[in-house]
Amino acid sequence: MMEDILIIFKALENRREKLTYDIQTIAAEQLVHRPGPDKWSVLQHLQHIIWGERAIRMSEAELRNNPVREHLKPGKLVDVVKDVLDKDIPVDVPDPSLTPDGKSSLPELLELWKQEREGLNLLLETVNEKNSREVMFSHPAAGPLTPLLALELALAHFDSHRRQIELICGEKVKDGR
Repeated sequence: MMEDILIIFKALENRREKLTYDIQTIAAEQLVHRPGPDKWSVLQHLQHIIWGERAIRMSEAELRNNPVREHLKPGKLVDVVKDVLDKDIPVDVPDPSLTPDGKSSLPELLELWKQEREGLNLLLETVNEKNSREVMFSHPAAGPLTPLLALELALAHFDSHRRQIELICGEKVKDGR
């Protein structure tokens, strides 16, 4: 894996491991508690994080043999989206299919997350100097992204949802880095 990608992937993986550890100490009723009518539960936040990471792989698979991929160029919207995530500005999910249903149990989600992360790792192993500047992922709000930009966005996305989980659970998941 390329060094710049490896650094961010390791940070993402360390955060996953820490949150996985911390979240298993939370009472079952707190995992499904929704702090408000329009607020997600811990399990919904977790499901959304996982589905967001899966979207990177799915988007890459859709773009892999699509001739339009050659014409896609990363833009500046990724910085805007990362800023929104960093500042925890409430926004609607840009892709409604990624709105969590909250129907999965914690063990199911943790197993799915492990599988998705392994799949993302395998995908990132294919990135080299030649294809590292190609579009890997097309985000509904940020637009076309290279592998590095996709990972940076995934990290900001993870951190934003981790902070939301912290608000629900308090100190149990603080400082998930």
